[in-house]
Amino acid sequence: LWERSTAHTTTKKLCSTSISLRSSSKLFFPCLTSEGIYRKSGVNSRVAALCDRFRRDARSLRLKEGEHQVDDVSNTLKRFFRELEEGLFTSEDARNWLSTTAVFYSFLSRLVMCLLSLSFIPAILDENEKISQYKVLLDRLPHVNKATLQALINHLYCVQRFSELNQMNLHNLAIVFGPTLFQTDGKDYTAGRAIEDLIQHYTLIFEVDEQQLNKQLEEIKAIIQMREKLNTKFPIHQRTERDGHFICTVYLEELKDTAEQHVKIPGSMTAVELAYEVLDRRNIPVKDKDYWSCWEVSEKEEMERPLHYQERVLPILHSVGNESHLLIKKQPAMDAMIIYLATKVDVSKHGMMKFREERSILGLGLPTGNFHDRFFILNVTSLRMYKDVRSHRPEREWVVKNLKIYLGIKKKLRPPTCWGLTVVYDSKKQEKPERHQWYLCCETQSEMREWYATFLSIQ
Repeated sequence: LWERSTAHTTTKKLCSTSISLRSSSKLFFPCLTSEGIYRKSGVNSRVAALCDRFRRDARSLRLKEGEHQVDDVSNTLKRFFRELEEGLFTSEDARNWLSTTAVFYSFLSRLVMCLLSLSFIPAILDENEKISQYKVLLDRLPHVNKATLQALINHLYCVQRFSELNQMNLHNLAIVFGPTLFQTDGKDYTAGRAIEDLIQHYTLIFEVDEQQLNKQLEEIKAIIQMREKLNTKFPIHQRTERDGHFICTVYLEELKDTAEQHVKIPGSMTAVELAYEVLDRRNIPVKDKDYWSCWEVSEKEEMERPLHYQERVLPILHSVGNESHLLIKKQPAMDAMIIYLATKVDVSKHGMMKFREERSILGLGLPTGNFHDRFFILNVTSLRMYKDVRSHRPEREWVVKNLKIYLGIKKKLRPPTCWGLTVVYDSKKQEKPERHQWYLCCETQSEMREWYATFLSIQ
């Protein structure tokens, strides 16, 4: 939305961007369930700072849930439109928009009075005529203003469709955005009525495909439900001033001194937040199919794993000590794993792998230092190991949610192939916690990738 002039002074004008209506609607998912969105005020200092960041370089700013408050962001959007030079409806045509609204509502008032007094009823101004006039005015807007208005009204239409969650119905949104978009003092409700009309008749005025709109609403509903499930399983921790902060060394793409980043990590920081923090520092843009992740890398064990995106970073650093590092890098095999998972009919997997324990704890008769063929079955709850494919009773069984799966096996173990996984099992028994480690070897890289993808998708 922000455009720099050729003199490098920041101006407040609309400019063409590559953001489509469909992609822009997805920018606002967190606010759809925020009660009182756009009605509540943000913290003025934070709103001013966000506005300043957007003016300087909007594309480099990443809004992070938990760090940026929804009300601060929503007020930044409102402030942008209120301070927009010429206004969204342009200074030339804004009065025409308001006049169209005023004429129609003035007519309705006179009609009601005539009906009450049984007087002569004038020729009815059809609502279709009002919509047609709005469409004429819409077509007169500059292309960028028209596209921006459609993206915004699309968003507000979605907000009011979920008013049972956010308490912002059509009328409430119109009260807020009328004066904001028409840059009026708010004393005349004509501006609010104009915005109410645009939202209420969104599909007619903007000639929207209702099938596509319903599909968009279904997608939003599905994402809200998914977020609710995730927040139940991984509650979002709102940061406070009392959160502990630690200065930690994080590496970008390789474990070298030149790749070090010293980052202040609060107790609530997640893996995805850390990844974006480091990428922001290095001004590295995230492109489509750039699957950046935060990895736990152990040089001693010669293994690594990508952290779950909502996994807390600080507990990992405390648990691994000096033996491991955090590394921000891309997941090189993600495309192949996504394709494999898309073709799977069943989430489970089974097959032969070579198995070795760190040591023979339970007396299974497996000599230390040797890999043995075993048949494995992995499903959504457990990983079971059988002596062979004909066995009916598993030799071992582990709860999947207690497993950590790492790529790589120590070379000193002399694995039969280089395509291996290191598995760490942490039992959750309060009276006697246990930690076991063992190794799985695959025949090919693709086989290892399939097992690893199945583990990740289940977990």
